[in-house]
Amino acid sequence: MGKGSPNFPTFELTGHPFVDAGLIAILLLSKKSRPQDLTWDDIQKAVEFASELYARKEWSSGYIHAMVLPNSGILMANPSMSKNRTSEKIKENLLSLLKEKEDKSAPMCEICGRRHARSKPVYRSDFPLVGTGGVPNYFPSGKDGANICSHCLFLAQFMPLIAYRMQRLLIIHTNPPEFMLRFHEEALNDVRKTQLASNARGFRRPENFLFEKLMEIGRDLEQGKLDGVSITLYYFVSNNQGQEIDIIYIPNPVLRFIAFAGPEFRKIANMGWAKGCTKRRSEDEVVRECRNEVYRRLLENESILPYFVDTQNRRVNSSWRLLEFYCLEVLSLEKDALEFVRDVADRIVETLEKLPDNKLARRVRELERADKLYQFEAFFIRVEKDRQELGVPKALITFDEFATLLTSYGEDLNVSWRTVKHLILFRIYEKLHDRLMKVKEEEEEVEEE
Repeated sequence: MGKGSPNFPTFELTGHPFVDAGLIAILLLSKKSRPQDLTWDDIQKAVEFASELYARKEWSSGYIHAMVLPNSGILMANPSMSKNRTSEKIKENLLSLLKEKEDKSAPMCEICGRRHARSKPVYRSDFPLVGTGGVPNYFPSGKDGANICSHCLFLAQFMPLIAYRMQRLLIIHTNPPEFMLRFHEEALNDVRKTQLASNARGFRRPENFLFEKLMEIGRDLEQGKLDGVSITLYYFVSNNQGQEIDIIYIPNPVLRFIAFAGPEFRKIANMGWAKGCTKRRSEDEVVRECRNEVYRRLLENESILPYFVDTQNRRVNSSWRLLEFYCLEVLSLEKDALEFVRDVADRIVETLEKLPDNKLARRVRELERADKLYQFEAFFIRVEKDRQELGVPKALITFDEFATLLTSYGEDLNVSWRTVKHLILFRIYEKLHDRLMKVKEEEEEVEEE
């Protein structure tokens, strides 16, 4: 049967993570990027590749039955089928789905909407997370099973090939789908090398693995390549003990920020590791296993400005160019407002650099320790007094500027006086780092004496 045959199945991406993952697996196996380029020969080879793996115990009972499709009859993962399980029988089961006649009286498929659903009900043994038979209320149609066509069911059987096997399974679903090919290419390469499902390099947290992949892929992307791209993580398990799924959406501004940052993002991310976790693990173990506050905040749309500076070493973790990109694209600050804050910060630096070492260190500590608005306000008053004592001719800020700086941003976590504080600290560390560290070393020597 060739590609021109009327019986040749045509596949399209559906937007469903498990069906699309199966189609992506076939594309990766065929080394093609578009579904319309697939041939019948490609599909047969993919079926043969999957069938040989699925017939092995490590895949059938240790992986498919235990985590994806419990008691699968199609893939013969039901433990009672172990004696009769062969690659030929699994291949026959898969191809029979493509040859299955369409029942025109059945409802349309809930996934692709292109074909009629199977007459035979579809349960979780055949499709992940759709529930078991005998509980009609579980299904939106109220019937005993899900309305899924045989072609979507066929594609879903290939999803285990490119899922990352962690504590649960991870599928990285993207739009447009070309990025899904890039994110899951590693998984299929692992399968080819080891004949086992990919363990995602030993990562135990899906968001850590994703950000690691983003940093790697981002280096290869041209500026603007990620505009409009969406990424969603599906972290799930489906077995006889239960069915669980976490859905993690990655905001597009965050994707563009990481791609724009490149290697610079690593320094910012390293500030976010949970302190208790880092003490007991190696650097590689930390990256794979520990919770990262920077990742959490990015995913939950919270500001990561505090991590652009290292207060302990009084240095910055990025360039002002990257900070500006983050403020404008992720925090949605107005460019005029950001430039105003930078101008005020430069005036503060102009004042602080004229102070003697002990007074400079004291002023910076006051800003670092300002946890309340009145403490932040007091810092400006002290700097203004310093300017007067130094004979600096121009005032630090006007009354209107002072009001704008301290009160116009409210108490929103992303756009508040705290945002202004971190931007000013960034500018101070950027301009005065060497001197601040010299003063700090001298203070430590005096304390030791």
